[in-house]
Amino acid sequence: MIFIPYLLRSNAILQRDKVTTFWGYTDPQQRVELDYDNRHLETSATSDGYFQFELAPHAASGPITFTLTSGTDQVTSKNVLFGDVWLLSGQSNMQLWMQRLVARYPDEIENAKDTDIHFFMVPQRYDFSHGDSELDSGEWQIAVGKNIEMLSGIGYFYAQLQRRATHVPIGLISTAIGGTPIRSWVSHKTLTAMEELPQNFDKLSDQSFINGYVSENDHYQKYYERVCDRSDQGILKDWTQANVDDSRWDSLPLDGEDWPEMYRQPGTIWIRKHLRMPARLVGKSAEFRLGTFVDADETYLNGQKIGETGYQYPPRNYRISSLPAEITLVVRLHIFSAPGGPRFGKKHLLITDEESVDLDAQGDWLVKRGCWLPPKKESVFPQYQPVGLFNGMIYPLRRLNLKGVLWYQGESDVARPLNYDHVFLRLIQEWRQLFQSAELPFLYVQLPNCAIEPNHVWSKIRLAQKSGLELNHTAMIVALGLGEDNDLHPLNKRGVAQQLFEASQQISKYPNGYCNGPLALGAWVDNQQIRIKFVTFDQKLVISQGYFELIKNGQIIRLSDFKIVGKTIVIVVPEEVKVCSGDRIRYAWGNSPVICLRNGTNQPASPFILEIEKGFYQNDLLANL
Repeated sequence: MIFIPYLLRSNAILQRDKVTTFWGYTDPQQRVELDYDNRHLETSATSDGYFQFELAPHAASGPITFTLTSGTDQVTSKNVLFGDVWLLSGQSNMQLWMQRLVARYPDEIENAKDTDIHFFMVPQRYDFSHGDSELDSGEWQIAVGKNIEMLSGIGYFYAQLQRRATHVPIGLISTAIGGTPIRSWVSHKTLTAMEELPQNFDKLSDQSFINGYVSENDHYQKYYERVCDRSDQGILKDWTQANVDDSRWDSLPLDGEDWPEMYRQPGTIWIRKHLRMPARLVGKSAEFRLGTFVDADETYLNGQKIGETGYQYPPRNYRISSLPAEITLVVRLHIFSAPGGPRFGKKHLLITDEESVDLDAQGDWLVKRGCWLPPKKESVFPQYQPVGLFNGMIYPLRRLNLKGVLWYQGESDVARPLNYDHVFLRLIQEWRQLFQSAELPFLYVQLPNCAIEPNHVWSKIRLAQKSGLELNHTAMIVALGLGEDNDLHPLNKRGVAQQLFEASQQISKYPNGYCNGPLALGAWVDNQQIRIKFVTFDQKLVISQGYFELIKNGQIIRLSDFKIVGKTIVIVVPEEVKVCSGDRIRYAWGNSPVICLRNGTNQPASPFILEIEKGFYQNDLLANL
């Protein structure tokens, strides 16, 4: 018997130009032989059956077959390539798969034909007691055609760019899981040392506690649904049908901007629209693209369900095979907590192969309350707890060599930003130690603009994310402008991948930490002027109309009179305002801030908040720093 870990099976990509561990399991003390690329190696398994080979550094290569022999048993891994291996991790925006991006990149899946891009989707698994020795499933896939439908969009576009630059095979190992806070990706040892574990964490190592935890949540969620169904007038009177008397329903636009408060509260609301299809579209296959709603929906066409979505973030894109001449479109919307309703600024379209129909242009929508309910408790997801995903998804990868890490995470921590910066630093350090690579490149995305969570201050996480640049061989992408104000999951993943790729080309030039936009270093006051010094990575500063904010005695004063002097912004302060030591100056402080400061390649400056120092500022002395 020979067991080859899933990470090393057919279609695997191994990191070129490094000593590579090739390991597995067989009978105790059994002699094992490895043949590959006209090379022959031998070793013996340990008393527990583990064996490993240390492969000499190998240049990028085409397909190789690895053959393992142990006694009378023999197994092979075919089409193994040497190239560059990148680990993708974080939460939903790194995870967001190509199928979700079809509206932005309609031909990308069909045109995926590069057989030298491979990917491995690490199965979602959590463990709170120990790091898993091996993955329990998974396979390497070739990134062609429909294979890439569930592959990270950022990862795929990044791999394309690396292929064009290096002409070597690219392997992507994806571990990103939607909704995960940063502490779920850090070890028990590290969080214990940082005093960052919850007091009752030890209970999570008891599987019976986890089972009860999940079971209690499931019971509550199902009970809530039953209460909803039994009290919903739309269910009792079957408002899904076309012949419902809706003459007294409210008529409203579906843009979400002026959605009445009564339709934002928990419970259900029903949304309807009657449409007559042009004769040229009747019988055509089509897709309804209804934007996003808060929270869940079931959508019906002439009384037949055509789709449903269980939470607020995914787009409601529902396909039908044949358009009827008369349509009654009905959305039953579940609101779990206020404010609910349609997401602002979204288009509502009917798409066929030939044309697009704007459903909003056909008049307002009809709306009626189905039932009122108390807010629903959030669902329980054990994988969101600290430590679990590090043990289940990162630790089992420890024997691999990597070219680098791509990280996009933070949205799930905006409500709890305390100590994010310290945890992020330790995560980078711990992963480098785990992969035995002190200079492992770690490229990450600072959160982009997003305006759908006004109760959370995204700027605090953006500020904390800058801490990663304190470590060598890191790069941060300022993503302001790459987001969508009305969506947690912006579709411009090619733009993010492009910035990550360009950063990967700069890390060797700026090994002490690289940012694609200007970084503020410090602020001084001099003769009613505030001077802010930047590091620009050999780019010039560019300013446009906008403002900075002076924070003084709890007041916020906007300052919009400023100019560039070398690598410094000079801000003129009104005479009636006295700037003192301890006052602070900030920029781009908001979930979707005004951007007025960029570099010569049009990349935005990272948001900042700085304490203003008082002292003499000698311009010519600092100009060359």
